[in-house]
Amino acid sequence: MSSLQAAIEAGQVQGKLALYFGCWDRAGHYLHRPGGRTIYDAQREAPGFPWSDGLMDTGLLKNGQRPDVYDGKVFWTCGGLSFWYAFYWWDHSVDRRGGSNSGFYVRGFGWPEAPLAFDYACSQFPQVVARQKHSLVLQDPENERAERRWKEQTARLSALNPPAETHKTRRGDFKR
Repeated sequence: MSSLQAAIEAGQVQGKLALYFGCWDRAGHYLHRPGGRTIYDAQREAPGFPWSDGLMDTGLLKNGQRPDVYDGKVFWTCGGLSFWYAFYWWDHSVDRRGGSNSGFYVRGFGWPEAPLAFDYACSQFPQVVARQKHSLVLQDPENERAERRWKEQTARLSALNPPAETHKTRRGDFKR
C-alpha cells in the first residue's frame, strides 16, 4: 500500500470533518468547527491536522506567491498522515485589512476528490460562503502551473527583446 493510500484510509477511518480558519463574526483569525466553536489546539481536537496557524494565516497563500486580491479564487493543496485538503483564499468580507484570508480544511475524502471535499466544506459553513462578495471558485492547479510557466517564459523573452521606446506626440505614439 502506498503512503498516499495509507493517509487516505487513515483520514476516512477518522471520518469526514470540515474546519474553517478565518474571521467568524469579527476581526481575529481562528480555527472553527461547524457552528462556530473556536478550536484553540488543532492537534488535540483533530489529531494529525497537518497545518500550523502560521501556514493557515496567509502562509499557504504567500508560499504560493498569490497576490492579496479578494476575487473569490480558491487555491488548494493536500497532505498529512491522515489525508486532509486545504482550500484557502483572500477574504476581506469581515476583516477588510490587507492580508486577511480564510480557509476550509477537510478530512475524510480520497484522491482526487478536491471538488467533493470543497463542496462538503461549503455545506458545513454556509454563512462563510454567503458573506463573500465574490463567488468562491476552486482553481485548477494544472492550469495555474501552465499559466505561471507561460508568464515566466514571457518575462524571460521580454528581457531578451525589450520593446522599442515610444514617445508621445500630438498625433499619437511613434517608435524610434
